[in-house]
Amino acid sequence: MDPKNYTQAELRIDLLPFSFYLLAHVLAVIFIVFGNVGVVFTTFSKSFVRTPNNIFLCSLAVADIFTGLFAVPSAVFVRVLISPLTCYAGFRQLFFAPAFMFCAVSIGHLVVITVDRLIAVSSPLKYPLIMETRKCKYILTPVWVIGLVLGMLPSYGGTKYPYQWVCGTVNYDAKVVTIHSLLISGFIPTVSIILLGLYARIFVISYNHVKSISERRRVGMDESKVQHLESKSRMRATVTAVLVVAVFSICWLPLSVKMFVEAFVDPPERIQFIYQTATEFLAYLNSGMNPIIYTLRSKKYRGVFKQSKTLLCPQFCRRGNSTNTSGPGKSHQHRPNPSQTRELSLSTQTSSFR
Repeated sequence: MDPKNYTQAELRIDLLPFSFYLLAHVLAVIFIVFGNVGVVFTTFSKSFVRTPNNIFLCSLAVADIFTGLFAVPSAVFVRVLISPLTCYAGFRQLFFAPAFMFCAVSIGHLVVITVDRLIAVSSPLKYPLIMETRKCKYILTPVWVIGLVLGMLPSYGGTKYPYQWVCGTVNYDAKVVTIHSLLISGFIPTVSIILLGLYARIFVISYNHVKSISERRRVGMDESKVQHLESKSRMRATVTAVLVVAVFSICWLPLSVKMFVEAFVDPPERIQFIYQTATEFLAYLNSGMNPIIYTLRSKKYRGVFKQSKTLLCPQFCRRGNSTNTSGPGKSHQHRPNPSQTRELSLSTQTSSFR
């Protein structure tokens, strides 16, 4: 591409493919933002148990909201538009900075969540003292700061030659960008393997704990039933965290491979645009997957999302509720026995990802 031919902005692709491209990313933004807003709304609802694990998940949801609001639109803008603003080295990397920043922040959250689950399972008695709710802000602040700083590093790659045209050229060789691409391409799979290895260790500890409790229950110790519920609660939260890490790894692995290949190979522009779009879209879509995992794993999240649906379509939902609640036996309610009070409270914590 000759920069003299692009004094004005032009689309990189034809109008019809651009329409589908734009529609897919708009739907992705809506999917990401609304789902994660529901997670934040659930965490701050009065009936929700605010444990450290839930606070970490809420902070991760905030990072995903920022991904949908800033990272996706800016990346779409720079991918499909050819102009001096999007193709000069000094400006182009700034549009990708939000994606790198919030990806780094998300990885930091996954590490914190994994450590939280490891402490909860390996030291259940000390966990309330180690992971107090008031300590969460001291843990999350460096996660955000370090992630944002690391994500800004590629932006310095274009400062040496800020007016070098980089769209469709092979002579752009910013060492900072190349090194950052190699680090990201190797860092994400490495972190994913380490985290999944830690979760394997967590499951081994949990299995031994449950086995020990089962043996005590055979002897007839009443307290073992409560301990069994607590162990079940920790295990449920751990499985949820494993799913979050696994989905993150699956969605970001193709982009890691892409960044590694691009550091050494410069494919034709049309092929490059196709696989860039596919891998980046999958990575962005990961930000909307966590609310689905939470909804499938937690009754509390499902309840709050149903309330949100009621707010969005009050007349339709009221008709459905009136149909379901009408009929004989409407006022009959089941009241638990006093001996079940502690067990029910632990079950509530289980549904809230204790």
